Amino acid sequence: MRKSKYLLALILLSLSVLLGACKFQNKASNTIYTTIYPVYSLTKLIAKDKLVVEKIVKDGAEIHSFEPSSKDIAKLTSSKAVIYLGLVDEWIKKPLEGTNVKVFKASTGIDFLQNDPHIWTSPKLLKKMAKNIEEALIKIDPKNRQYYERNYISVLSKLDELDRQFQDVASRAKRKEFLISHPSFGYLAKDYGLWQYSITGVNEEEEPSAAKMKEIVDLVKKKNIKYILVDPNENLPGVKSLAKDTGIKIVYAYGMGIVSKEQSQKDTILSLMEKNLKAFEVVLSK
Repeated sequence: MRKSKYLLALILLSLSVLLGACKFQNKASNTIYTTIYPVYSLTKLIAKDKLVVEKIVKDGAEIHSFEPSSKDIAKLTSSKAVIYLGLVDEWIKKPLEGTNVKVFKASTGIDFLQNDPHIWTSPKLLKKMAKNIEEALIKIDPKNRQYYERNYISVLSKLDELDRQFQDVASRAKRKEFLISHPSFGYLAKDYGLWQYSITGVNEEEEPSAAKMKEIVDLVKKKNIKYILVDPNENLPGVKSLAKDTGIKIVYAYGMGIVSKEQSQKDTILSLMEKNLKAFEVVLSK
């Protein structure tokens, strides 16, 4: 009797372990990983509930200096597919060599300018990224092709409207140049005939030199600049000093190179771009 009970318990335990393993494998086989927030958010908008979409770069992390942990690599190699941007996250390719994980590049067909990865802040380039991601999802999960196509069309419609609104703001602008703490909007400036002046280079962690700050102060006076765009997730003490010394006002805009946990949870790349539109309406108004 005891032997039968022991055997039954062993069978039940084995079934439990097997079911748990299957559950993990099923989740992994239905999970795709993205690298940075803009790719993650755009992918989620198109995939919605048909696939589990995760991102590797942590909330609050700086994309230029991020290095994946061994745990991150394990997640990537067990996933169904990986979608990355390019330029700042090329590290994704090496650990996936020789695996069965499908790898897709969201920036296919887009040229990076001057080592600047911020293509996602331009609605025009976001449309190209969205198309690349839609095509990737169809290759990953062809049976839900029509679902992804519908979601892509919905996203494209909103990006078309953002494109039109940015064009309208730029055409009505009283000034064509803007000052920003970190140069996140170079592609947007190029697309809408604007000019971007920045305090730092493309790396968010870079601090401007005293000579650079003097140059910016002179620029503010010469151009009579009233505002400076600042990402609220950046920590640049020099911006507050500049505002105090020159009287310019800080206006928040989201470059999305660094994204807080709260923004990652409550916002999408579309809602953040809508906030950026309002910011540009202000800084170009006078």
